[in-house]
Amino acid sequence: MISPRYHVASTIAVFFALGLGIFLGSIIVKDDTLVRHQQSLIDEIESEFTLIRQDREALHQRLAATEAQLKDSIEFAETMLPRLVSHKLEGKSVAVVVPANGLSRDETELLTATLRDAGASISNVVHISKRLQPVSPEDTEELKNRFGLDKNSSGAVGQRLADSIAWLVTYGDPSHFPEADLLFYSEYLEMDSFNEARCDAVIIAGGSNDPAHTPHNTDILLIKAFQRLNVPAVIVESQNVSFSFMDDYRLLGIPTIKQINTPMGRLSLIEELAPIVEGT
Repeated sequence: MISPRYHVASTIAVFFALGLGIFLGSIIVKDDTLVRHQQSLIDEIESEFTLIRQDREALHQRLAATEAQLKDSIEFAETMLPRLVSHKLEGKSVAVVVPANGLSRDETELLTATLRDAGASISNVVHISKRLQPVSPEDTEELKNRFGLDKNSSGAVGQRLADSIAWLVTYGDPSHFPEADLLFYSEYLEMDSFNEARCDAVIIAGGSNDPAHTPHNTDILLIKAFQRLNVPAVIVESQNVSFSFMDDYRLLGIPTIKQINTPMGRLSLIEELAPIVEGT
């Protein structure tokens, strides 16, 4: 049982602590100690913000200067590139195959322009609008019938499509190609033909911006198809693709070029391609 004396002592202690707090608080307020301390903290924070703002402005200026230098360097490289690659592919014919979401139209035009600057002619540019495997059930059935494939051979449809595209690219005129109508009718292909009957090498655009894209369903099928036709192939990727598959391509022993959208990437392509087509 708690005695009355304990209650009295506890009450006195509480009031004593309260009085002491009021006394100390009045001293601090009276001497402006708290106000000065708060002002000091505010001044320090403002000083830190000023330094941060100055650092940010200096960083922005350096970044702007670096971007300007990079732009000038790229423009200079673009100007010099035709001279650096001139005559390296003279008399050779090159095809370009672009699976969906590989290279943009602008990047493809830059690539073909560099090939022409190197003296090459462009046999054709093929844009593949669909993944070759898997295909829709309707397309699968129609293609199996057209190719004479067994009903249980749906896994072979993608490679047969790739083989057909490689044959079309290599040997040219679609009017002499029995499966060409089906490929175009099924909207697998868009083809810019330049009436060149010969194909000394093919450039395949790898990588993709499609998260569902897998190289084994299109790119690698195409690489294998051109390898079976003994057509030298180089696979390229733009630095603008979201998904790169260079490690998968290298397993097939195919030359690879990164950043094909840059002057250095296209210069590297011509340097890689020149000795390959020399023996064709």
